[in-house]
Amino acid sequence: MNITIPKQKMLKYLSYTDTIASSKTTVPVLSNVLIDVSEKNIFFYSSNLETGIKVSDTVKTDEDGSLAVNGKKLLSIVRELPDDDIRLTTDDKNRLTVRSESKAINAEFTIAGVSKEDFPKINTEPEEEYIQLNPAPFKEMIRKVIFSVSSDENKYSLTGIFLEKNNGDISMVGTDGKRLSLVSRKQKDLEIPKDTFYVPYDGVIIPKIVLNEIVKFSFEEKEKLYLGFSKNQIFFKYDNINLVSNLIEGKFPDYKKIIPVDREKMFTADRKFLYNAIKRVSILVEESYNQIKLNISKDKLLISSQNPTLGGAIEEIPIKYGDEDIEIALNYIYLIDCLKEIGSDTVKIDFEDSERVLTVCGVDEEGYTNLIMPMKGGI
Repeated sequence: MNITIPKQKMLKYLSYTDTIASSKTTVPVLSNVLIDVSEKNIFFYSSNLETGIKVSDTVKTDEDGSLAVNGKKLLSIVRELPDDDIRLTTDDKNRLTVRSESKAINAEFTIAGVSKEDFPKINTEPEEEYIQLNPAPFKEMIRKVIFSVSSDENKYSLTGIFLEKNNGDISMVGTDGKRLSLVSRKQKDLEIPKDTFYVPYDGVIIPKIVLNEIVKFSFEEKEKLYLGFSKNQIFFKYDNINLVSNLIEGKFPDYKKIIPVDREKMFTADRKFLYNAIKRVSILVEESYNQIKLNISKDKLLISSQNPTLGGAIEEIPIKYGDEDIEIALNYIYLIDCLKEIGSDTVKIDFEDSERVLTVCGVDEEGYTNLIMPMKGGI
């Protein structure tokens, strides 16, 4: 291999592929990114055996070739080079040499790699036809629920986002057992052609890592994102990027049974005002619990934190509320996360008592609901 490629392109492509390459470091070959050059085309591949990515582009080449090298180290090298073309060459001992074409420095880096034959094969094309959709609202939906996804591998079926189609609506759900986020959009809001969208089974669980990659992509205006399925896999295609992932096996909780309806106790507050007050009060929380207390009384909310070592904080803000006084303790991060994503100036929080789930949503925003359990119990 003997090629030149602009630094910014290589930086972007490596940032996409290294996330997946770094996710399963217990298998040494999976920490690598495969660079494959053929007939003026360059391909970057990475895989963790469950999720894979391919990024392609044209390239100036003097000699074809391929090599898999440590993605994190290569990315670190590229970051430190001047903003000029980079030359990549390989030798017959499976070593990659990296040099900047800039006249500002005279440096050379050599990384030991493994051959293409030792790298796992990645299938990036679905058996079924792709479905096209508008990436902007799709990314927004992901952002509105992904923070609620569990990171506990012992709760495997909760480590991804549940995607389903329901009466023409497309829904995404994330939960870790103590909070839940649900967003629904009409098929037309995603600009999906009529009668082309389907979801296998009664819904699928998509791993968090692949949807985090979608959020990272810088989509151009009017560009389409393509989605497809094959048995137990999901595929995404955008521009020169192909993503594939195994779907998470297991049964997702019946979230519809959990969502409360017709509750009378509720208050409304200015979303930004509430968000900023919680941010201030949370500075002195005890970090092992992240607990704040909400003291709700007629038209005012007292937010407080207590730290046995450092002290505490308290702030009062105005709200609209006319029911009995109540105190609710909860994890402030759960509330901050959903307040960040609510697209309404005014937020509504309803509840039954201090131990049952709170519902958080925007007054002027349809199709987005968050549930938060107080510090006792779980969803």
